Amino acid sequence: MGSPTPRMRIHRDEEGFTLVELLVAVSIALIVVGAGVMIFTTSIGSQLRVQSQASAIQRARTTMERAVRELRQGSGLVAGTTPSASQLSLVTYVDSTCTGGASSTATLCSVTYTCTAGNCTRRVARPDGTSPGPAVNVVTGLSSSNVFSYSPSATAPTYVGMTLSLAAHGGSNAITLSDGAALRNGVAG
Repeated sequence: MGSPTPRMRIHRDEEGFTLVELLVAVSIALIVVGAGVMIFTTSIGSQLRVQSQASAIQRARTTMERAVRELRQGSGLVAGTTPSASQLSLVTYVDSTCTGGASSTATLCSVTYTCTAGNCTRRVARPDGTSPGPAVNVVTGLSSSNVFSYSPSATAPTYVGMTLSLAAHGGSNAITLSDGAALRNGVAG
């Protein structure tokens, strides 16, 4: 028959790990994995805040550029309205009809920006202010509703300034965007 299989001898130094050693190793591994998971989830949350703030800044920039362009190409402020730090009504050209329909050419309409409670809306109406369309939210996250400034005065402005102050998020710095434009005709007739 065959030769007998040799018996393995186990020496004291080859026995393996003790239960205490395994528990300590597993505990250390759990601490390391837990720390890694916490760092990962914190970075994901931070990334979402940064993306949210970047989106708010981009919307504010786009709105500011649009408003300043409308001021430059417009025929002035809407007659009969009182400009304020939180509202601006002007007669200008828009890329749609005054009632919101599509248009292949620019149309002279009334545009009103209203900034309150942390956001700004934009509403388009006919040049005389009738038949206003829906108010569209164009900026969110404002820390101040004092957006518009008028020079030399609100009653007879020749220059309109716009300042959008966005609140700080998660300990980051607040952002302030400023621009403006000279009015071509003052108040539209």
